[in-house]
Amino acid sequence: MKKYLVLSFLFLLAITPAFAKNSSDNSTVNPVKQLTLTPQPTTATSTGNQVKNQNEKQTQNQGEEQQLKIETKESEQLNQDVNNNLIKVSDQVHQLIETVGAKGGIGQQVKEIAQNQTKLQDEIKNTFNQLNSRSALSKFFFGSDKKNIQTMTQQIEQNRLLIQQIEDLKLQTKNSEELKQLQETINLMISQNTSLQGKIDQENKSKGIFNWFINLFNIQ
Repeated sequence: MKKYLVLSFLFLLAITPAFAKNSSDNSTVNPVKQLTLTPQPTTATSTGNQVKNQNEKQTQNQGEEQQLKIETKESEQLNQDVNNNLIKVSDQVHQLIETVGAKGGIGQQVKEIAQNQTKLQDEIKNTFNQLNSRSALSKFFFGSDKKNIQTMTQQIEQNRLLIQQIEDLKLQTKNSEELKQLQETINLMISQNTSLQGKIDQENKSKGIFNWFINLFNIQ
């Protein structure tokens, strides 16, 4: 009996290391799975992009509004310059008639030029008013008023011819007061031509949608 107990005890001692190794292997092969928490994407980036886009759009709108204000201000200033020059040239021409034109010498020639200039000023004023009367809607669809722009271009050329005639008269007199009046008239007419050309350039910026389509299909 004791022999069997000893043998059993020795058998248990023999299999214990193997059992312990098997348990260790099982622990290695089948580790306890750890729960890994995946962070959920936040909306901070998305919100940041939205804010950025809104800011960029707002900045763009502000830039366009600022540009529109600048263009409107320039247009108003240009119209004011044209009006002022119309008044100044007309006043100067009348003064020229009353001073130099009322005298002998070059007086008769000055009077004829001044009368032609008075008529031209009325024509320029009429053309200018017609250009300004064109509605923004008409400009948007049809562009600028080509007919009146062409008329104003011709009026600028007439002004140049009258300026040259007055320059020629300056060579025919040595009277300081006459020279002063003639030169003042020339200066004002040159200033008027500058403002009129500015008006033409501004009007030519209005191309019009219909003209854009016509030009598009007329491309060779």
